[in-house]
Amino acid sequence: EKIKPEFNFQETGSGSRLIFETKDLVIGYDKPISKKMNLRMERGERIAITGANGLGKTTLIRTILGELQPLSGSIELGQNLHVGYFSQEEFYDSTRKTIDEIWEEFPSWTQFNVRAALAKCGLMTEQIESLIKVLSGGEQAKVRLCKVLNRPTNILMLDEPTNHLDPLAKEELKRALKEYKGGIFLISHEKGFYEEIATDIWDMEEFSLLV
Repeated sequence: EKIKPEFNFQETGSGSRLIFETKDLVIGYDKPISKKMNLRMERGERIAITGANGLGKTTLIRTILGELQPLSGSIELGQNLHVGYFSQEEFYDSTRKTIDEIWEEFPSWTQFNVRAALAKCGLMTEQIESLIKVLSGGEQAKVRLCKVLNRPTNILMLDEPTNHLDPLAKEELKRALKEYKGGIFLISHEKGFYEEIATDIWDMEEFSLLV
C-alpha cells in the first residue's frame, strides 16, 4: 500500500530581483546545441521549460547552475539565491543505503529525523533501510525530493520532477509548488502538471539547433 506523501518546501528570505540573465548564451558539449539565447528570470516568476526530449533542456539548467561551461556568451546570477536543484537522474553507489544518502546531506540530524523526513516523502521502512540502487525510479525521485524539500530555498530548479512519480505523489508535488512563494524554473513535458504552476512557458524548440 502506498503512503500518501506530504511535500512542504522550506523557504528562506527572497534574494535579489534578478534570478538570472543570459547574454547571447550558447550551450552544448563539444559543439553548440542552441542558438544565442537572451533569457531573463526575475523574482516571483515561475517558468516552465517545455519541448521534446533531447533539445537541450537539461543542458540549459546545468549551464545556468554552473555545472557546465557555456560555449559562448554569459550568465549573470542574482544575489542571495538559495537554489534547490532536483536533477532528472543520479547515479548511486551500489553499497549506499537510502537512510545514509539523506544522513550525509543533513549530518546534524538524528536517525529519527532522517526516517521521519523520508516517511513524509512516502517511503516505507523497507525502502528507507534498503540499498538506494534497488529502489524504483519513483522511490529514488522521492529520495532526491527529500533533499530539496528540507533545505531552505528561494528558487527551485526542477528537471522533470514528475518523471517516475505515481499519481498521488504528482498531485501532492503540484499542490506544494503552487503554495511555494519563491521562483520556480521547471522542466516538464506534462502540461497537466505545469500549466497550473507556471506564469510563463519557454519552448526549447525556439532556442535549440536540434529541432
